[in-house]
Amino acid sequence: MPVGRPRALDLEIAMPVILRHFWHDGYGGVTLEQVAAELGVTKPTLYRSFGEKDAVFAAALENYHQVYIAPAEQHLEQADTLHLALRGVFAVFVERILNEDLPAGCFLGDSAMVGGFGTGLIADTIDRLQGRLSRFVHQRVEIAISDGELDQNHSAQSVTSFILGQISALSAITRSRPTRSQLDSVVGFMLAGVPWSIKHE
Repeated sequence: MPVGRPRALDLEIAMPVILRHFWHDGYGGVTLEQVAAELGVTKPTLYRSFGEKDAVFAAALENYHQVYIAPAEQHLEQADTLHLALRGVFAVFVERILNEDLPAGCFLGDSAMVGGFGTGLIADTIDRLQGRLSRFVHQRVEIAISDGELDQNHSAQSVTSFILGQISALSAITRSRPTRSQLDSVVGFMLAGVPWSIKHE
Protein backbone atom coordinates (compact mmCIF):
# COMPACT_ATOMS: atom_id res chain seq x y z
CA MET A 1 0.00 0.00 0.00
CA PRO A 2 1.54 3.36 -0.99
CA VAL A 3 2.52 5.73 1.79
CA GLY A 4 0.48 8.94 1.76
CA ARG A 5 2.04 12.37 1.61
CA PRO A 6 2.71 14.00 5.00
CA ARG A 7 -0.14 16.13 6.27
CA ALA A 8 0.43 19.81 5.49
CA LEU A 9 0.36 22.32 8.34
CA ASP A 10 -2.50 24.84 8.30
CA LEU A 11 -0.86 27.91 9.84
CA GLU A 12 -4.17 29.61 10.67
CA ILE A 13 -5.02 26.64 12.86
CA ALA A 14 -1.49 25.95 14.07
CA MET A 15 -0.40 29.40 15.24
CA PRO A 16 -2.99 29.84 18.03
CA VAL A 17 -2.09 26.38 19.35
CA ILE A 18 1.64 27.07 19.21
CA LEU A 19 1.19 30.48 20.84
CA ARG A 20 -0.93 29.07 23.66
CA HIS A 21 1.67 26.42 24.48
CA PHE A 22 4.61 28.83 24.64
CA TRP A 23 2.62 31.59 26.34
CA HIS A 24 1.41 29.25 29.09
CA ASP A 25 4.53 27.12 29.63
CA GLY A 26 7.42 29.21 28.30
CA TYR A 27 10.19 28.19 25.94
CA GLY A 28 11.64 25.53 28.22
CA GLY A 29 8.30 24.00 29.13
CA VAL A 30 7.27 23.10 25.59
CA THR A 31 8.57 20.46 23.21
CA LEU A 32 7.92 20.33 19.49
CA GLU A 33 6.70 16.78 19.99
CA GLN A 34 3.90 18.10 22.22
CA VAL A 35 2.92 20.77 19.72
CA ALA A 36 3.03 18.38 16.77
CA ALA A 37 0.91 15.82 18.61
CA GLU A 38 -1.82 18.34 19.40
CA LEU A 39 -1.81 19.57 15.82
CA GLY A 40 -1.99 16.04 14.50
CA VAL A 41 1.18 16.36 12.44
CA THR A 42 4.70 15.01 12.70
CA LYS A 43 7.66 16.83 14.15
CA PRO A 44 9.34 16.92 10.70
CA THR A 45 6.25 18.75 9.41
CA LEU A 46 6.88 21.48 11.99
CA TYR A 47 10.50 21.66 10.90
CA ARG A 48 9.49 22.02 7.28
CA SER A 49 7.09 24.83 8.14
CA PHE A 50 9.24 26.80 10.60
CA GLY A 51 12.67 25.33 11.20
CA GLU A 52 14.18 24.68 14.62
CA LYS A 53 12.44 25.34 17.95
CA ASP A 54 13.79 28.90 18.12
CA ALA A 55 12.07 29.69 14.83
CA VAL A 56 8.79 28.22 16.08
CA PHE A 57 9.00 30.34 19.24
CA ALA A 58 9.84 33.45 17.20
CA ALA A 59 6.80 32.77 15.02
CA ALA A 60 4.67 32.60 18.18
CA LEU A 61 6.03 35.98 19.27
CA GLU A 62 5.17 37.43 15.85
CA ASN A 63 1.66 36.00 16.08
CA TYR A 64 1.18 37.39 19.58
CA HIS A 65 2.22 40.83 18.38
CA GLN A 66 -0.07 40.69 15.36
CA VAL A 67 -3.13 39.65 17.36
CA TYR A 68 -2.69 41.42 20.70
CA ILE A 69 -0.36 44.42 20.20
CA ALA A 70 -0.73 45.60 16.59
CA PRO A 71 -4.35 46.72 17.23
CA ALA A 72 -3.05 48.98 20.01
CA GLU A 73 -0.42 50.38 17.66
CA GLN A 74 -3.19 51.26 15.22
CA HIS A 75 -4.72 53.55 17.85
CA LEU A 76 -1.37 55.27 18.25
CA GLU A 77 -1.22 55.75 14.48
CA GLN A 78 -4.77 56.85 13.83
CA ALA A 79 -6.25 58.63 16.87
CA ASP A 80 -6.60 62.41 16.70
CA THR A 81 -4.94 63.02 20.08
CA LEU A 82 -2.55 61.18 22.37
CA HIS A 83 -5.27 60.96 25.01
CA LEU A 84 -7.63 59.19 22.61
CA ALA A 85 -4.77 57.00 21.39
CA LEU A 86 -3.92 55.87 24.92
CA ARG A 87 -7.56 55.18 25.72
CA GLY A 88 -7.61 52.94 22.67
CA VAL A 89 -4.33 51.27 23.61
CA PHE A 90 -5.46 50.51 27.14
CA ALA A 91 -8.85 49.27 25.86
CA VAL A 92 -7.09 46.74 23.64
CA PHE A 93 -5.04 45.41 26.54
CA VAL A 94 -8.02 45.38 28.91
CA GLU A 95 -9.95 43.14 26.51
CA ARG A 96 -7.00 40.77 26.36
CA ILE A 97 -6.74 40.70 30.15
CA LEU A 98 -10.46 39.95 30.56
CA ASN A 99 -10.33 37.03 28.13
CA GLU A 100 -10.21 34.08 30.51
CA ASP A 101 -9.33 31.71 27.66
CA LEU A 102 -5.89 33.34 27.41
CA PRO A 103 -2.92 32.77 29.73
CA ALA A 104 -2.12 35.56 32.18
CA GLY A 105 0.60 38.09 31.54
CA CYS A 106 2.15 39.49 28.38
CA PHE A 107 3.82 36.79 26.30
CA LEU A 108 6.20 39.25 24.67
CA GLY A 109 7.11 41.10 27.87
CA ASP A 110 7.41 37.94 29.96
CA SER A 111 9.65 36.35 27.31
CA ALA A 112 11.90 39.40 27.41
CA MET A 113 12.18 39.36 31.20
CA VAL A 114 12.55 35.69 32.02
CA GLY A 115 13.56 34.03 28.77
CA GLY A 116 17.31 34.59 29.08
CA PHE A 117 17.70 34.39 25.32
CA GLY A 118 20.78 36.61 25.08
CA THR A 119 21.41 36.84 21.35
CA GLY A 120 19.99 35.13 18.32
CA LEU A 121 16.68 34.90 16.50
CA ILE A 122 14.42 35.03 19.56
CA ALA A 123 16.28 37.93 21.17
CA ASP A 124 16.25 39.84 17.88
CA THR A 125 12.52 39.22 17.46
CA ILE A 126 11.76 40.45 20.99
CA ASP A 127 13.87 43.57 20.53
CA ARG A 128 12.26 44.38 17.18
CA LEU A 129 8.68 43.92 18.37
CA GLN A 130 9.17 45.81 21.62
CA GLY A 131 11.02 48.54 19.77
CA ARG A 132 8.11 48.89 17.36
CA LEU A 133 5.62 49.70 20.12
CA SER A 134 8.12 52.02 21.76
CA ARG A 135 8.58 53.96 18.51
CA PHE A 136 4.84 54.34 18.04
CA VAL A 137 4.45 55.70 21.57
CA HIS A 138 7.44 58.02 21.23
CA GLN A 139 6.23 59.45 17.94
CA ARG A 140 2.79 60.22 19.35
CA VAL A 141 4.28 61.78 22.47
CA GLU A 142 6.47 64.05 20.35
CA ILE A 143 3.42 65.17 18.39
CA ALA A 144 1.46 65.75 21.61
CA ILE A 145 4.25 67.93 23.01
CA SER A 146 4.47 69.88 19.77
CA ASP A 147 0.68 70.37 19.67
CA GLY A 148 0.55 71.53 23.28
CA GLU A 149 -1.42 68.51 24.50
CA LEU A 150 1.42 67.58 26.87
CA ASP A 151 3.38 69.72 29.29
CA GLN A 152 6.42 70.90 27.33
CA ASN A 153 8.57 70.83 30.48
CA HIS A 154 8.78 67.06 30.14
CA SER A 155 10.93 65.31 27.57
CA ALA A 156 9.40 62.97 25.03
CA GLN A 157 11.65 60.17 26.26
CA SER A 158 10.57 60.50 29.90
CA VAL A 159 6.87 60.51 29.00
CA THR A 160 7.38 57.55 26.64
CA SER A 161 9.12 55.59 29.40
CA PHE A 162 6.25 56.37 31.78
CA ILE A 163 3.60 55.19 29.31
CA LEU A 164 5.47 51.99 28.44
CA GLY A 165 5.88 51.32 32.16
CA GLN A 166 2.12 51.68 32.65
CA ILE A 167 1.46 49.25 29.81
CA SER A 168 3.81 46.73 31.42
CA ALA A 169 2.15 47.24 34.79
CA LEU A 170 -1.28 46.68 33.29
CA SER A 171 -0.13 43.38 31.81
CA ALA A 172 1.28 42.31 35.18
CA ILE A 173 -2.11 42.87 36.78
CA THR A 174 -3.58 40.06 34.68
CA ARG A 175 -2.23 37.47 37.12
CA SER A 176 -4.78 38.58 39.72
CA ARG A 177 -7.64 38.28 37.18
CA PRO A 178 -9.16 41.71 37.90
CA THR A 179 -12.69 42.74 36.98
CA ARG A 180 -13.52 45.26 34.26
CA SER A 181 -14.46 47.83 36.91
CA GLN A 182 -11.09 47.40 38.62
CA LEU A 183 -9.24 47.70 35.32
CA ASP A 184 -11.20 50.81 34.34
CA SER A 185 -10.14 52.42 37.62
CA VAL A 186 -6.51 51.45 37.07
CA VAL A 187 -6.54 52.86 33.53
CA GLY A 188 -8.03 56.08 34.87
CA PHE A 189 -5.17 56.44 37.36
CA MET A 190 -2.64 55.68 34.63
CA LEU A 191 -4.06 58.30 32.28
CA ALA A 192 -4.19 60.85 35.10
CA GLY A 193 -0.44 60.36 35.65
CA VAL A 194 0.45 61.55 32.16
CA PRO A 195 1.60 65.22 32.25
CA TRP A 196 -1.23 66.72 30.22
CA SER A 197 -1.22 70.46 29.63
CA ILE A 198 -4.97 70.48 28.97
CA LYS A 199 -7.85 68.93 30.88
CA HIS A 200 -9.34 65.74 29.49
CA GLU A 201 -12.73 64.37 30.45
